[in-house]
Amino acid sequence: MRFMPMQVLSNDEIEKIHEGSVKILETAGVLVDHPETLKLLEKNGAIVDYDSKNAKIPRSLIERCIKSIPTTFDLYDRDGNKAFTVGDGETLCASGHNAVFFIDHLSNERRTATVKDCEEFAVLSDVLSDIDIVGVPLAPQVENMKYNLCYAVKALFENTRKPLFFSTESYEVNHAIIELMKVVADSADIHKKPNAISQISSTSPLFWESGAVRALVDTCQQGVPITLLPEPMTGVSSPYSVAGLLLVCNAESLSGFVIGQCANPGAPMIYGNSWTTFDMKFCNAKISAPECHVLCVAGAQMARFYNIPCHTTAPNSDANTHDEQVAWEKSFSNLCAIFGCNHIAMNSGMFATGLTISFEQLVIDNELNGIIRRMQRGIRVDDETLGIDAILEVGQRGDFFVHPHTLELLYTDEFRYSSLVRAETYDSWSQKGAKDIVTFAAQQVSEILARGNQCPLPKQTVDKMQAILDALE
Repeated sequence: MRFMPMQVLSNDEIEKIHEGSVKILETAGVLVDHPETLKLLEKNGAIVDYDSKNAKIPRSLIERCIKSIPTTFDLYDRDGNKAFTVGDGETLCASGHNAVFFIDHLSNERRTATVKDCEEFAVLSDVLSDIDIVGVPLAPQVENMKYNLCYAVKALFENTRKPLFFSTESYEVNHAIIELMKVVADSADIHKKPNAISQISSTSPLFWESGAVRALVDTCQQGVPITLLPEPMTGVSSPYSVAGLLLVCNAESLSGFVIGQCANPGAPMIYGNSWTTFDMKFCNAKISAPECHVLCVAGAQMARFYNIPCHTTAPNSDANTHDEQVAWEKSFSNLCAIFGCNHIAMNSGMFATGLTISFEQLVIDNELNGIIRRMQRGIRVDDETLGIDAILEVGQRGDFFVHPHTLELLYTDEFRYSSLVRAETYDSWSQKGAKDIVTFAAQQVSEILARGNQCPLPKQTVDKMQAILDALE
């Protein structure tokens, strides 16, 4: 059987967090910096003060909107083929997301990113077997930085068939990317076969900025799947407690679900949970503290309580280089993300508290994703895997090397084999140059990039995407 989902909250504790969230939204409400959205909320039963831009959301509206969110939705690849059903119980691993710096695999230099880096990141992600969704890896340096995310998404679409994941707080940028999605799908009805997921974040505590809330409404109206990802921080934009951080995040999520479902009942939405604590000693943010890993499990439990798909960030690390700290922090965070049964785990390839991407780390994280997903699958116990007949045939002191039972299972997924992990003797390893895992990963990067883009888009599609970007400029 499979491993049972991790749990850290009791049913009573889940209810207490939900009731606390409802009380906050009914009593304090949320600030919404957009008159049209306030009108939308008021029309659906919220108590709106236009002078203060405050909307108090009643329990009945919250409950109605939560019930209208689909429990699952289908996500499609670039070519219009169904890729996954999000929310069906499996964890999809996504590369990315939105780093600032890139560590060049050739020079080992930490630098700002280019569009070419995004293109190569997509080529790698397309090949790696345990990367299911490709997120925007970096903010590339372009002439007009206001629209750099659009150039990054175009680069991804051109170099991978896999579904994409993007996020912005700008209505204009978010809308333009949805237009890119339509061009690639060759359909104005992008809600029928969405090939990407948008992510929108509120501003903690309890505030929806104009650009973000406009993007939220537009995305839901067009039927594009959307992740709501509040990002409160302990002692800064949430109480200095683990439960308080969870409560603020949950209340903001509920407010976003209400806005989205008022805009378009039945629009696909995802409960996002990305946890940040604040280190009061060093005055910096942390995304891989032990408490963050625990909250990753708690967030998935809250999403199951509401019966909607969930997303988290993992594998995460606060370390600034490829070292042992990266290894253990990413292992813990990814284990909690996958064993907690989040439906999307986003951040493969990223470290340094979300600031840095490297191709080597992407290859290593792909391996980590595969290992943990194999662990989660557990042990298959049936007549075939027990092999009772084979044991009886071989008898005492025999061997199973060439027995039909061995040969039948040899090329199945019973055991996971790796092209990256080395399990050889010291002498053999030393004779081959005593290379560490990062060096092996760099070799794999070079081999994949040498083969280039294996799935180019038709020129006419690329030209149509470029026309959208030219219009923006």
